[in-house]
Amino acid sequence: MNQEKKLEKILECALSEELAEYEQLLKVLKKNLPFFGRTKRIAAALLKELFGDISKLDINNSKLFSKTESGKIIFEDIKDGRARLFINVGKNQNISTGDLIREIVKKSGIDGKTIGKIDIHSTYAFFEVPEQYAELVLHSFEGARIRGIPVVVEPAKKKTKTK
Repeated sequence: MNQEKKLEKILECALSEELAEYEQLLKVLKKNLPFFGRTKRIAAALLKELFGDISKLDINNSKLFSKTESGKIIFEDIKDGRARLFINVGKNQNISTGDLIREIVKKSGIDGKTIGKIDIHSTYAFFEVPEQYAELVLHSFEGARIRGIPVVVEPAKKKTKTK
């Protein structure tokens, strides 16, 4: 598997998988390192072990990240004036459509009636908001938690058609 694919899998896992056991392991590992910046060092060591030599990987121009060079967020999946967003909670966390609407309204302040289609899967969900509110909604979830679970909201990737 090439390095970009590995990075993509790591990001997908971080956004959609239940990682509580691994977070606990990280806490144990941190206790055994006697200096500051332990979490970054552990993460860097894991990446080095996984990737080996990354000198040929152009991390600054990777297609994996959703911001342009200017820092503007790109919303790939926009249809009929609605941007589709991804959130890393779903049925496994007992999230219902109503719960998601309430959280979006509470955090962003947008009118719940403007929220479009919601697709809830086992560990993640997609929801649509008017394009003009997409960035506001995205930023309103920074550092947010739902039912004690840290959540990440990001632009949904556009569906690619298979041949």
